[in-house]
Amino acid sequence: MVLDRYRKNVDTILEKISRPFLGLNPNFITYVSLILAALAGYFLYIGYIFLIFASFLIFISSLFDAIDGKVARMLGRASRKGDFLDHLIDRYSDTFIVLGFTFSSYVHWYMGVIALTGIYFTSYAGTQAQAVLGKRDYGGMLGRADRLVIFIFLPILQFLIPWTLFNYSISDILLLIIGLLGHITALQRSFRAWRNL
Repeated sequence: MVLDRYRKNVDTILEKISRPFLGLNPNFITYVSLILAALAGYFLYIGYIFLIFASFLIFISSLFDAIDGKVARMLGRASRKGDFLDHLIDRYSDTFIVLGFTFSSYVHWYMGVIALTGIYFTSYAGTQAQAVLGKRDYGGMLGRADRLVIFIFLPILQFLIPWTLFNYSISDILLLIIGLLGHITALQRSFRAWRNL
């Protein structure tokens, strides 16, 4: 994962952003990120000027997703339950966002299916590695942080580039890339887990 390499570099920034939220339950922050992702998915489905709002909501949802664990650790309330909830909500958030693209008028539905399967298998390979080896694998070509950056900017690109190439929109193309790289990432994590076993 490209952005995972910089996780430690942004840790102090996340800590500063998290401080105003120390009065909130970390799980509440997680649920808010889910609601924002669902709203973003709805705006993606509507399209047009709402794509700009979708981009903003995905950004805020991603930010909340980044700070919920940080708030939990700062409050000394980090737990396996919170970790489980966080990863489960992440998958639902991914699903809402991709389904928003999938059922929109500017994306071919099968591109959404390819993206979703790539996302699910990437996550599954990481959690299976944790189940059998005791440590989650965040590595590979395209992790969640990388995906979220694409999802943040993709609605804006779709709004600015509404035309198609051979009947495929910019969203079609990037969802295909996300899906294919997701499957490659899943294979990378699987081979790494298999080798370590």
